[in-house]
Amino acid sequence: MKKVLDIILIFLFSLTLISCSPDDTEEIHEPIQKAGDTIGDVVDPVADVVDDTVDVVNDGLEEVTSGGGDSSTEDISISSSASDNATVAFGQSYQYQVTTSGTYSGTITYSLSNQPDGMTISSSGLVEWTPTKASDIKTHSNIKITITTASGYVLTQTYDLTVSGTCTSGNVMSIWAGDQRSSTDISNLLGNVTAYTDNSSSVKTASQNYNFSGSSVNLTHGPTPTATTGNVFFYNQYDNTTHLYLFYMFGVKDNSSADNITIDIFADNNASTDAVVVADDSSGEIGKQSSGCGSSDTCYKGRHSYNSANSDGGVVGPFSGTNYRIFIDLGGTSTIDNSTTLTLGNLDSFKYYSKDGTSFALGAVDNFTVGYNTTLDCSN
Repeated sequence: MKKVLDIILIFLFSLTLISCSPDDTEEIHEPIQKAGDTIGDVVDPVADVVDDTVDVVNDGLEEVTSGGGDSSTEDISISSSASDNATVAFGQSYQYQVTTSGTYSGTITYSLSNQPDGMTISSSGLVEWTPTKASDIKTHSNIKITITTASGYVLTQTYDLTVSGTCTSGNVMSIWAGDQRSSTDISNLLGNVTAYTDNSSSVKTASQNYNFSGSSVNLTHGPTPTATTGNVFFYNQYDNTTHLYLFYMFGVKDNSSADNITIDIFADNNASTDAVVVADDSSGEIGKQSSGCGSSDTCYKGRHSYNSANSDGGVVGPFSGTNYRIFIDLGGTSTIDNSTTLTLGNLDSFKYYSKDGTSFALGAVDNFTVGYNTTLDCSN
């Protein structure tokens, strides 16, 4: 660069000489021509270097622009529709799996904004929420899902979600199809139920609430059972909400068809020590086992038989904490004794009842798992 400046100075000095000595033009023409040639020899390569540098800089700017989220480099869109699942019943689990189509580089991230309290979205785009407060019963407007690609390209989806129903305070259990003791698969969720309770004017322990008499169950607090299904619900005392009991019954007093039911019950992760609380008819019909439980903490054999005039069933508990799982096996060969064929006899299925008055049948499901979900508080 210094050499270039020196040449330019020489060139300017030469021009000065020309302007001062017009008569010597021919004499100095040749030196000036040589100086010009020298300048060209130096300046031209410098210009080429400058041009090459500019090209490199421009290329770098194009890469930065592409990496900053240029939509021309992405071919991605949201292919799922949140409006296809825009209503959830109060106390039930809501799920929406966001899916995309097209091509993109790297990974994508998901985020939520303007969502109800407690709603989450996973790294795979699964939106989950259970409305548990009375104030949740409304339409939640403009919930926004944002998807960001590795290059910075952004997609959004906005939708409304309506929570229907009424608030019924109490402990909520989830029911899944299959064996979900070690982990739960959300796609197997069958529904949620709220536990029944007693009240201050009619206090009943679990045994008192079952009220076994006349060879049948005579419930004080609970559903009205049917004769054609197995009837299941949970119960806790109003002043002891942390300890719940599993009630199950078959048949209806004076309105049943004689039947034989064989089931296995397994319990895990119970913060309390569960046991048989009520054994309808005889202690031999349901018993806590000392072996055959496999990987489970405790297990029970239910071997029930009743005639057309009676019902049958039992109560197991208490269950406490938030991690317990109760697995009820209704089909195949018993894994406890490896010989008994498990069956619901002539019953259609198990039917689960909820304190809010709702119920649902498990249908052809031959085993299911129950676990704590949440506690509803209708005071807020």
